[in-house]
Amino acid sequence: MTVSFCVGTGRCGTTFLAKLGELEPEVAASHERLRLAATFHMFCKWHGIAVDPEGFLIDRELAVRDDLRAHRVSFESSALLSHSIDELFARFDARFVLLVRSPDRTVASFAARNWFVDPIPWRDPTLPPTLREGVEPRHFFGRNLPRGAEFERWCALSQVGRIGWFWNARNRAILEQLARLPASHRRICRLEDLDFAHYVALAEFLGWRVTIDRERFDELARSRPNAGQPTPRDWDDRAAAELAAEVSALAAALGYAQGPAPVRAVPAFEDVLAALAR
Repeated sequence: MTVSFCVGTGRCGTTFLAKLGELEPEVAASHERLRLAATFHMFCKWHGIAVDPEGFLIDRELAVRDDLRAHRVSFESSALLSHSIDELFARFDARFVLLVRSPDRTVASFAARNWFVDPIPWRDPTLPPTLREGVEPRHFFGRNLPRGAEFERWCALSQVGRIGWFWNARNRAILEQLARLPASHRRICRLEDLDFAHYVALAEFLGWRVTIDRERFDELARSRPNAGQPTPRDWDDRAAAELAAEVSALAAALGYAQGPAPVRAVPAFEDVLAALAR
């Protein structure tokens, strides 16, 4: 029996990986289940609010037990669990993959969905913000915001710059958590690299044997699950410069050049951390 999770920023291929898991007979795969509890726990962890995680973990444990009644592997692919890695590892001895996507494509996808367009009602950013009536709680709890003096700088950025900050902050927070896990329980995968051969290797790490063939994999990849409409990147010079400033160090550490194309194979986890420390 194996429990495994995929985390990331969102808009990075988590739905695709969950759909692949659904095709495998020994895997109970899900995408972003129990969303409100996941995003509330994320909000508390991000803002340093001391809460007992037991309610969050009990719900997840019940879901995992149900998965494992009929399957050998319980797999959830969810960006909403990206700040709960320590707790999930301690409870399930789980394996984790960080699925990343090039910053410009990720940012374009979020921008098309109007992320960080509306002003944030937050007078004292040294304290956690409060939820306004009528705001979708999962959106409020699930979107990282800068804390303290950084918030003022962030507000002055364009939408593209603000989302670029998010891409950097979310991925760095995940890497910091993964650094505390045994090497046997963590992996980084770039969406751009996720062809059939990489899927076979990733599935082995996550705990299952691949039964689908390359043709079925390619068919699902072409269908682009949850991709939505194409997202043009007609950014002005200011937005492009802000994006580069926010993401360049981490993007380079992950092997991304300026633009969407990877420049080399994804570095080993330790190499990513070493590059960020320089």
